[in-house]
Amino acid sequence: MKMKPFVRERNFLLLMTGVFINEIGSGLYLIAGMLLVLNLSGSVFFSGLAVFAITSAGAMSFLIAPLANYAKYKNSLVYSNLIKGLILLSIPLLHYTIGLNVWYVISLLFIVALFTQYTYPIESTVLPIIVGKDNIVEANSYLQTIREGFNIAFLAGAGIIVTFIGTIPAISIFAVCLLVVSLLYTFFNFPQPDISRENLKSVQSATIAYVSDLKGGFNYIKNSLVPKMIFSIVFINIAMVIMTTNLPAFALTKGNGTEAAYGFYLAAMSLGMLIGALVTPKLKHIDFGKLIIVTFFGTGLMWMGTATLPLIPSIMLYCAGAVSIGVLNILVFSSIQKQVETQFIGRVITLLTSAASIGMPVGALIGGFIGEAFAPHISVMICSISIILFSVYWLSSSVLRKLPSIEHVNLFSGSGA
Repeated sequence: MKMKPFVRERNFLLLMTGVFINEIGSGLYLIAGMLLVLNLSGSVFFSGLAVFAITSAGAMSFLIAPLANYAKYKNSLVYSNLIKGLILLSIPLLHYTIGLNVWYVISLLFIVALFTQYTYPIESTVLPIIVGKDNIVEANSYLQTIREGFNIAFLAGAGIIVTFIGTIPAISIFAVCLLVVSLLYTFFNFPQPDISRENLKSVQSATIAYVSDLKGGFNYIKNSLVPKMIFSIVFINIAMVIMTTNLPAFALTKGNGTEAAYGFYLAAMSLGMLIGALVTPKLKHIDFGKLIIVTFFGTGLMWMGTATLPLIPSIMLYCAGAVSIGVLNILVFSSIQKQVETQFIGRVITLLTSAASIGMPVGALIGGFIGEAFAPHISVMICSISIILFSVYWLSSSVLRKLPSIEHVNLFSGSGA
């Protein structure tokens, strides 16, 4: 397979290396952060608060994205990672001196998540600048492959590593990774787009400019296909969270009480999404509408098998069903990056991710109720049926059903955007 020229491009290599280093530590951080909260509080309730704090930051991301317009993209990436690294280093510093408080740790998890919501859309914005819009699908596939590949590795082993070295050293490793990424990004030399900004001389003028930018993101997409995509992603996310909320209990049931089964299901999801990221460049010439309808209908059927079959075939079908999620992620975000004006890419993608995050606590509440009232496999079956209904919704919509290949999809046809 011939390597694409953009893969050797300096700025793409820097971005890819940064993602690589970030993923090395993030698997440890996510597990260590939750375990640290649990260890400090001795209560699962506080672990729930930590998850709520992180997902709340995701739900607020549409409010954060316009702030990216007030700094150069390079500076934003450098200083955001630097600040996150320094914030997290305060955890081992306090631990080895005056001691840690659980509320302090939860607050830091929330703040770090807010900074992540700020930098993620910037990474999505600079990617078309670095690789060119014609290479977006392939570039996203490369980056997603790195992310999902390391998710698989660390979901399988991060718990063991954290148990061996402890939560504080694990968080310290991630903090150091962030500092290295910050240093690495100082070597970016991609062209900064000339985005006009008001001369912000006061808090009032800054607020007016911010609100204007926020409205601009909504106005930009209101007559496009993006709202339909947002609805689809929200629906999928609620269904997914209903299932994943009950996944630990479901895995224990399937594995006859073996806790390792939960890790196997998580790794299977990541593996499926990785396969989706890898095959997406080969599928980009297929009509987008038909591709989504067929793949998600198949996912619904496979996850019905996940709910009803024994452990090994259940995990295999769970993995296979996740392939469509990986494909959808790459194609949707790639289409936005190809067609949305540079200064709006971050805001549009953030609207999508914010909407998805808003659905997560709703799905968690529904999933918790279902888990209390029924057996764990019921939630997996509900998710499966919801995925099939999603496919049927696309089939019933002439606009979505007739969407051409991602190379020819016009998100803003007739919108005047």
